[in-house]
Amino acid sequence: LVKCMKVGGLEEMQKQNIALGISTHSYGELSAALAVKPSYISMGPVFGTSSKKVAFDPQGLAIVSKWRQLIPSDIPFVAIGGIGDPETAKLVKEAGADNVAVIGAVTQVDDTVEAVAKLNEAMD
Repeated sequence: LVKCMKVGGLEEMQKQNIALGISTHSYGELSAALAVKPSYISMGPVFGTSSKKVAFDPQGLAIVSKWRQLIPSDIPFVAIGGIGDPETAKLVKEAGADNVAVIGAVTQVDDTVEAVAKLNEAMD
């Protein structure tokens, strides 16, 4: 990322309308992400997840709220990890996330179309 910044790569990405999202797991990573001013910032895992092995402990809703306070409102904030149903997505939204990224909430259900509709409703 630093090399890309030094040669003007981030500006070129913006000119080409290419989104740059940065995943964060700590205050240090969040600070670095904020310096870059990406298209969006993600944080996770919010809750424990079985979708993949992660090297980070679940952050919880309090950290979602704290991240929202630290991330400027013009940078979308995406929460990820362990958000397995619309009810949980709504809690994460209420804690401050603009969006959620899910896997199991749409892959571990019988009706994916209905699951997506309910997730969208929860995020309204």
